[in-house]
Amino acid sequence: MAYQFKAYTLDKRVVQGTIDATSESTAEEALYRAGYHRVLSLKQTRPGFSLERLLPTLFRVKTQDVIDFSRQLATLIESGITILTTLQLLEEQSFRPVFSKVIAGLVNELRGGSSLSQALSKYPQAFSYTYCQVVKASEQAGNLEVGLRQIAGYMEKQAATRKGIRSALTYPLVTLFMAIGVFVLLITVALPPLVGLFTTLGTELPWMTTLLIAISNFLINYKFYLLGGVAIVAVSIIGYMRLPAGKMTMDRLWLKLPLIGPINIQRNVGHFCRTVSMLLKAGLLLPQTMSIVIQTVGNRIIRQTLKEVREKLVQGQGLSQPMAAIDLFPRLMVEMISVGEKTGNLDSALATLGDYYEQRVDQRVNALISMIGPALTIGVGLIVAFIALSIITPLYSILGSM
Repeated sequence: MAYQFKAYTLDKRVVQGTIDATSESTAEEALYRAGYHRVLSLKQTRPGFSLERLLPTLFRVKTQDVIDFSRQLATLIESGITILTTLQLLEEQSFRPVFSKVIAGLVNELRGGSSLSQALSKYPQAFSYTYCQVVKASEQAGNLEVGLRQIAGYMEKQAATRKGIRSALTYPLVTLFMAIGVFVLLITVALPPLVGLFTTLGTELPWMTTLLIAISNFLINYKFYLLGGVAIVAVSIIGYMRLPAGKMTMDRLWLKLPLIGPINIQRNVGHFCRTVSMLLKAGLLLPQTMSIVIQTVGNRIIRQTLKEVREKLVQGQGLSQPMAAIDLFPRLMVEMISVGEKTGNLDSALATLGDYYEQRVDQRVNALISMIGPALTIGVGLIVAFIALSIITPLYSILGSM
């Protein structure tokens, strides 16, 4: 996909242009990598019709393909096979066609004289900036297979976390949509014929039935106005969220929401600790590691905070000292980093923190989902009971008067 951008350069000049990327976040990451100081606007252009645009899932490189590729590449390199020969062998493996094309492109890049990290950077839709930097550092340190295994393990942990959250949310979402569907069907399909019967017989209706009929009439008579209003609100919110101010507002909101806010903070903190630990073990220096991690953090509030921490880090204040002055970072994290800096085991301390916060996020998400499920079940039960009583009570009155 192509994106039009407007950005500041390091010398404070405004530059406009287009960039190809798989998503808005990938495009923003690529612009920061290219040396732009700040992205002012980023809008997707309207491409022509294509099967890839119509069915993007079929043409997307899957995370598992990259993980398998990394592990196989590490094993073959460790056995003494050259990188070019290794890639040619992997190109013939049973990867999905879209990823096989990527491997073929890597082979051509290496034949043209590029290093593996340079070749990987040409395919941001498959290999993230963090991935390329780990490979580059491992190349320079002469332990490429170690770096490949590290990044594969890192990606597996990230994929497992996302899969766990999606699985946990499946049941509550299905229950919610079913409840909405049942409610709409009952008051728009089942209730109107009964209302006609009640009116014909002149039965005095209880307040529950009267309220239900009023809700049904409102939804039926004003359904187009309601749909239009919902559409306008949805378009307005989406449009605002695409603006820089809207993105900042949403990111700030995600950090302050009750129950959800602490989960988002711990998820981002865990991502930071895990990524920094991996990059330090790959041989990168801490300031360089911070620059890379800042570009991979999705929340803009946390990203801006990490930029401030990096500036003070470069000034010689270390990592724990500037973090201690910011309430966003948990005290446990600051203390562990301080101990890691003093003992020279910062990468191990961060790895431990990464494991801890990933477990905390899983526990909090599962606890939240365990509350949402019963709450939705009770809510659906109360709604169905209200509708049933609203319908059955007048029927009993009719039968009693006959």
